[in-house]
Amino acid sequence: MDVPGHERFVRNMLAGVGGLDLVMLVVAADESIKPQTREHFDICRLLRIPRGLVVLTKADLVEPDLLEVVRDEVRAFVAGSFLEGAPILAVSARTGEGLDVLRRALSDAARAIPQRDAAGLARLPIDRAFNMKGFGAVVTGTLLAGTLAEGQEVEIVPERRAARVRGLQVHGRPTRRAAGGQRLAVNLQSIEVAALERGQTLTERGVLEPTRVLDVALEHLPGGTPLKDQGRLSLHLHTAEVPCRVRLMEGAVLAPGARAYAQLRCARPVTAILGDRFILRRPSPALTIAGGTVLHNGPRAGRLRPADRRLRCQRLDDPSPLTPLLALVEDAGDAGADAVALRSRTGLDPATIASRLESKEGAAATMVVAANPRRYVGRAAVERLSRAVLDAAKDFHKREPLRDGLAREEVRTRLFRRSHDDVFRAVIADLVRRGLLRTDKDRIALATHQVALAPAEAALLERLEQSYRAGGANPPEKEEAAKTLGADPRTADRLIHLLLSRGRLVRIPDGKIFHADAIQALKERLWERRTKGESIDIGEFKDLSGTSRKNAIPLLEYFDQTQLTRRQGNLRVILPPPAPPQASPAPEAGKPRGD
Repeated sequence: MDVPGHERFVRNMLAGVGGLDLVMLVVAADESIKPQTREHFDICRLLRIPRGLVVLTKADLVEPDLLEVVRDEVRAFVAGSFLEGAPILAVSARTGEGLDVLRRALSDAARAIPQRDAAGLARLPIDRAFNMKGFGAVVTGTLLAGTLAEGQEVEIVPERRAARVRGLQVHGRPTRRAAGGQRLAVNLQSIEVAALERGQTLTERGVLEPTRVLDVALEHLPGGTPLKDQGRLSLHLHTAEVPCRVRLMEGAVLAPGARAYAQLRCARPVTAILGDRFILRRPSPALTIAGGTVLHNGPRAGRLRPADRRLRCQRLDDPSPLTPLLALVEDAGDAGADAVALRSRTGLDPATIASRLESKEGAAATMVVAANPRRYVGRAAVERLSRAVLDAAKDFHKREPLRDGLAREEVRTRLFRRSHDDVFRAVIADLVRRGLLRTDKDRIALATHQVALAPAEAALLERLEQSYRAGGANPPEKEEAAKTLGADPRTADRLIHLLLSRGRLVRIPDGKIFHADAIQALKERLWERRTKGESIDIGEFKDLSGTSRKNAIPLLEYFDQTQLTRRQGNLRVILPPPAPPQASPAPEAGKPRGD
């Protein structure tokens, strides 16, 4: 409830009006509508308070005819607003006239108010903070949504200070749990009252991100002066009051009564979510001139084309439950947005986010790329990344027809550097599922790609493999192998890469290449040697393998990496061979296999 008074109290009214569901607009019958009445009512309209009633006080001080005149003035005043058609009740505090009717009207109106979202993000804008002897820091405010409980860990934003709920009171009565819409006094632990003040918000930990920039839909009140681009105003957001600069997205001025998209650049960090209402006032002379709705509490840095910026705002401004979520996912680009980030933008709980984005319509525009937390990426981004992967594979096959595919890690670092690993894995898996791509170990190739060797190349491939097989633990260098076989070095290099990708050759840490059979033979010798002693030094390994010290050290480092050996000072401990996989027991006759 607010009784419009002197203009210096408007700031105080703004600190409390944001949590209201119901307005009782009080007008004195002997004075009728005053300038401050108009400003308070403009604020209620700009904040989209949904319902209310009008009370004419001091009815005993005016004649019945004059009371009807005032009633008609008020009826014309609220026409076209949320109070059009609302009860206009005349009362007298002195005689008691109309008070019983007013009580019944308030009760009826209160019963019609829907419940706040219990699953939403708990936010309590702080309007008072004080120290209570024997209890410590206490803050008061209206819980906008969600729930708060004794013992809950909370956070004070925008400063990101941690605290714990020690106790709760609703209208002076202790309670263990409070729900959205209730006026609360919250006793806090682990924080000093000096760190608390009006304008902060008590909320769940780790959700809200403070910001200095807000994308908004702006509504200029009729009858004022045009609002200029880059104008300096005072932002009233819940209980916070912060100087800001208004950057209009289109045009140099916003005419009175007009609506437009804008960006607010605040002097200090604030916290808000999609759909929060705010008021803009001119600092001097102090006057409410505009209000609006928060659309984005973390718009991406960088320049967007005006048409793209406007389209983003239009979609965030859409009243449907799904379109703004889709806009936020698409705005996140190639990285996608997880449920935690979407909750910080909208205040919605993960279950609600999932039900909307994974509905038939939502799934057509987004892809789920991770489960915990769920991450969503727009289908347009998925298709763009998918085309880039397929084009990269196609170009690689054209340049390297004798190689099985390009390195998976190269694709990730080159094409997904602005993305998320979950998105990379999901895009590759989707392309494989659609039969457009295949993967083999750490390689990626088009599903249609086949290494087609000419007869001469096939013969050279076989001879190259044989030269490495024959080399055993002392294989040739690549250049040496090509020269010995009289082959073109570039052709030999491509064929060696093909043998590596097929697992016929193995590259160890220093770049030396061995035949896979030679590596396996060395493993067998080490495991046989282990029966005589678990440790081996470099000299013993040289004798065992028949190789030089130049090859022995990198080979042992390779065996360390592959967990065949473990370095212990100057020795290597030979680890036991892996146990062979156990075969599943045969099903009993007549019983199903269960697979």
